[in-house]
Amino acid sequence: MTDHDELELPESRWVDVGGPVHYRQWDGPGDGPVFVCVHGLGGSLVNFALVAPALAEHGRTIALDLVGFGKTPPEGRGTHVGANRHVLDGFLKALHLPPVVLVGNSMGGMISVIQCAHAPETVEAMILVDAALPRTRRIEGQFPPRVAALFALYSVFRGVGTRMLDRRMERLGAERIVEETLRLCTVDPGRIDPRLVRSLVANTTHRQGLDYASRAFMDAAGSIFNAQARPGRYREIVTRAHGPALVIHGKQDRLVPIGSAREAVTWHDDWELVELDDAGHIPQMEVPDRWIAVVQGWLSRTSLGDRAAAV
Repeated sequence: MTDHDELELPESRWVDVGGPVHYRQWDGPGDGPVFVCVHGLGGSLVNFALVAPALAEHGRTIALDLVGFGKTPPEGRGTHVGANRHVLDGFLKALHLPPVVLVGNSMGGMISVIQCAHAPETVEAMILVDAALPRTRRIEGQFPPRVAALFALYSVFRGVGTRMLDRRMERLGAERIVEETLRLCTVDPGRIDPRLVRSLVANTTHRQGLDYASRAFMDAAGSIFNAQARPGRYREIVTRAHGPALVIHGKQDRLVPIGSAREAVTWHDDWELVELDDAGHIPQMEVPDRWIAVVQGWLSRTSLGDRAAAV
């Protein structure tokens, strides 16, 4: 049995969006909303494996691998935020989806917001999970100095950063890389379902053999830094992302400041913020039951929940 079989994931599917895009689909009520899950930097669709079945109780749920991550190869396409936003747009159109509920974590939240601003007709609502929203002028909305310094390195000296990532992977190996990543992204790595940990290790081992993996990470990280270094334009984009949104943010997030979420919700009357006291950067993986309870509560207070309940 493979690690993906252990997680009972639905079968792999592929669609052409200027090249192959890998995704999986959990079937749900036909009249409910369609959820499209967008993972963060260095992640894959597996990051939503623990919560997708519960989302699918309300409506069809789809998770994709962004270009350069998971099983989706670049094949001539860019791997930065802007390029992946265009691929997401093409993905929604290639599958002939109605307006969807974008569920974006970290970089995936950033991509979701940009998609909503540029192509509002494709988005019904958003669930933004520790999204990389614009940094603020207040201290609580500034990125931690170490994180900012690393992203600056990735942006300015991408060749150096790529070699650093490659050497780190060779030195530590897949299991240690996953262990250190989870320690950074969670309050308690021991909460993560062991089946998911094994799948993350398998994915990381697979990426060790890909000549584009580190470069894709660097390009995406650099584009995130560039948007945060000059946040005025990004703030303007976020203010144009209309429609209801549930903003979930772990209070113990060491990567994305919770202040950015607190400020962003003030720009929209129909954005709701829920802060999770004892969670980090990936609450859908660390505390999936609590995450689902928050999402289901929000759905029940919106027309989205009414549609699913009527099925």
